[in-house]
Amino acid sequence: MNVGTGLSVVVASWSGETALRRCLESLLPQINEAQVIVAFRGESPPGFAKDQRFSNMRFVTAPSDASVFQLRSLGLREARGALVALIEDHSAVSQEWLQALNRARAAGSLICGGPIENDPDSSGYDWALYFAEYGRFMPPLDEGETRILSGANISYDRETLWSCYTTWEASFYETDVNAALIDAGKQARMVPEALVTSRLRMRFLEATRHLFEGGVHFGNFRAMQSTLFARFLWIIASPVIPVLTLFRIVRVTIERQPRRFVKLIQASLYLIVLVCAWSLGETIGYLKRREGA
Repeated sequence: MNVGTGLSVVVASWSGETALRRCLESLLPQINEAQVIVAFRGESPPGFAKDQRFSNMRFVTAPSDASVFQLRSLGLREARGALVALIEDHSAVSQEWLQALNRARAAGSLICGGPIENDPDSSGYDWALYFAEYGRFMPPLDEGETRILSGANISYDRETLWSCYTTWEASFYETDVNAALIDAGKQARMVPEALVTSRLRMRFLEATRHLFEGGVHFGNFRAMQSTLFARFLWIIASPVIPVLTLFRIVRVTIERQPRRFVKLIQASLYLIVLVCAWSLGETIGYLKRREGA
């Protein structure tokens, strides 16, 4: 594949071989000539990579402690397609996923992504993790312009993405990348048919640390975009961040999937801890930026 032609799919793999195989098998029926790049932790590809069905996929190694954000960047640097899509290995794509993204690109959308569903075979804790990580992307979602898309289900016009290469060269955070592109006049679009179904499985302590670190980055990012006075207001308001976040999750669930309110109640204790971990990180992000300002 020459640079600037075709389609590339980057899979950030950090959930283990079982999850990755499920993800890649969901891709197989629709990839055709697409370039598929799997950025994974470890020194050697998973055992199933020798399967003939996966022989055209490129497996790229990363250190065992690489973050999902570093895996995204590693995979993207290998991408050659005019359209570059990103997912994570805990997700299975819908049958219309690539077609929907291709149609959106053909219609002129330079940044687009889709909703994220949760695997129905999930425990109360798994639901809490889904609500905390992907609740805002819960289907159904309307098609149209948006400022918020998840790095676990997103695609970019290559030239557009490479215009802010320094923003994601080391670690790909969609908040940073999308803000840079939108500030440059680009538009992001939600494509409801480009659905993925997540089966995110993380140990509780690992999940709290992941959300805490994500909150730190987001708080620092928001602080960098704000005036000193605005940062001061964010810090003062930080005690209510968990309440506002939980309220948003409840509202989104009731509006989009009211039958899931029972799942939300069952997940509530775990969810409160996860939301507080993010909120604490966000507050620290504001404070760190303020100290360095």
